[in-house]
Amino acid sequence: MDNLVLAAGLIGFISAVSLPMGSVIGLSTRPNEKITSAFMAFGGGALLFALTIEIVAHSFEMVGFGPLALGCVLGGLLYEILNQGLNSQGGFFRKASTILRQVIKRERERAEAILECLSGVSILQALDPTEIAKLVPHVDEVAVEQGALVFKEETRGSALYLIQSGTVEIVREEKSIARLGPGDTFGEMALLTDNPRTASAVALEKTNLLRVSREDFDTLLTGSEKVKKAVKTLMKERSDDLVKKAIVPKKTAKEWKKKASTFLKSYDLTPTSLDINKAVKEQAGAATLGIWLGILLDGIPESLVIGISVTIEEGLPWPLVAGVFLSNLPEAMSSSVVMRNQEYSKYKILLMWTSITLMTAIGALLGNLYFQGLSDAFLAVIRGMAAGAMLTVIAETMLPEAFEQGGTVVGLSTLAGFIAALFVKSIS
Repeated sequence: MDNLVLAAGLIGFISAVSLPMGSVIGLSTRPNEKITSAFMAFGGGALLFALTIEIVAHSFEMVGFGPLALGCVLGGLLYEILNQGLNSQGGFFRKASTILRQVIKRERERAEAILECLSGVSILQALDPTEIAKLVPHVDEVAVEQGALVFKEETRGSALYLIQSGTVEIVREEKSIARLGPGDTFGEMALLTDNPRTASAVALEKTNLLRVSREDFDTLLTGSEKVKKAVKTLMKERSDDLVKKAIVPKKTAKEWKKKASTFLKSYDLTPTSLDINKAVKEQAGAATLGIWLGILLDGIPESLVIGISVTIEEGLPWPLVAGVFLSNLPEAMSSSVVMRNQEYSKYKILLMWTSITLMTAIGALLGNLYFQGLSDAFLAVIRGMAAGAMLTVIAETMLPEAFEQGGTVVGLSTLAGFIAALFVKSIS
């Protein structure tokens, strides 16, 4: 029994030693995206073979559908819940695909928040919300320090401003005429006329603003006769009231936002490389623990099922070990380059992968120590949980990331990985 436990720990270590190996290869050679994607798809194919043949098929023969399916569902759900929690703590920085997905999510949340603010702007209420939604990606977020001048009286208006947080004072001829807070707008006249500003705007505290530039608004007018007609009608009917703050009924604002939001869902908000780099710089520095825990979460199912699979009757599960080894190598290559781009030191990156290797060995050892001698049905549930989690990882990160960066090479590379694991099975 002691020998089996030690053997489980050893092959767990062997399956994960490709992590620091892949990290060294990735950091030293910086392979291009095509090569990395081909390796990642190869690893995904090998892991697919391992989980279907070595885990699922074996358990299915032993106990049938029920316990195995239950385990798969539980494993997938548990992984997803834990993964979402870790992603909220910065764990998504461990992979390029999850970084992109998180930044897209952030951009959509930002767009919805902007629409919420725009829904209360009186002059925009006269316009088609589906047209105004086109402005959202061009709305700028501006941070203004206390005492800073947002714009000056008698200067040409260039933008409309919406207050997200903070306080802005409107001053005319050195006299305060209004104090505005979150949800308020000012500078509306700049979008509709070429007249000079009738007052100055000063931040009374650190203030965050949304800025709609006149240039972007003019582009909207140029591209839509419908919007242009609405603006002409608006200027004719309400020009005398535009300098005053108009209150938009909540029901009207809600309906307007709903229409604009529906259109926004079909609008391409895919972030640029600059958006991604900005997100990385803002958050990655504080995400080390989240990244490490995320990597560990990806490896836990594999290590436990390797430990369970080491038995006197079945021997050592070399096809499973080979599948995990081959999938770990490209994952570490790709993720190490991503982390290096986030300005993590090579030492810290290598330390992360090495520690995960040791944790995988410990996980396999514990899996063998505590899960031997259990009923076939219970073991099938545990194996199913591992398979469900592993399949979720492959479907959510490995293959999508490989296809996004490598394109058509992914299909044949995945097949090659599957065949490679099949070959190991044939000679084991």
